[in-house]
Amino acid sequence: GDMKIEFNVEYRFPIVSYLKGAVFIDAGNVWLIDNETQPIGNFKFDSFLNQIALGTGLGFRLDFDFFMIRLDIAFPLRSPAFQSGFEWQLREIDPFSSAWRKDNLKYNLGIGYPF
Repeated sequence: GDMKIEFNVEYRFPIVSYLKGAVFIDAGNVWLIDNETQPIGNFKFDSFLNQIALGTGLGFRLDFDFFMIRLDIAFPLRSPAFQSGFEWQLREIDPFSSAWRKDNLKYNLGIGYPF
């Protein structure tokens, strides 16, 4: 994409020593700018808010002050896929269903600087 908007809110809390927990919400999307071959993906000011995806999750942080190891698990609240119409998925959330977990839970391992 040519243009991206992203937003993140994260709350970290201590568990023990270097280990911290985190709860977060992520929002955003990516658009094209004036692409004639895929006009449906073009950014339009009057509709971009309806195309913002939203996800949430929790994770663990090994915080060593100069670098951090993150392990997150997240799931969508609002679909980022145009095909599903950017609909809210709150009614479909079912963490006790193995099919829902397989289709929706996303895992992320990150190593980098603390922010």
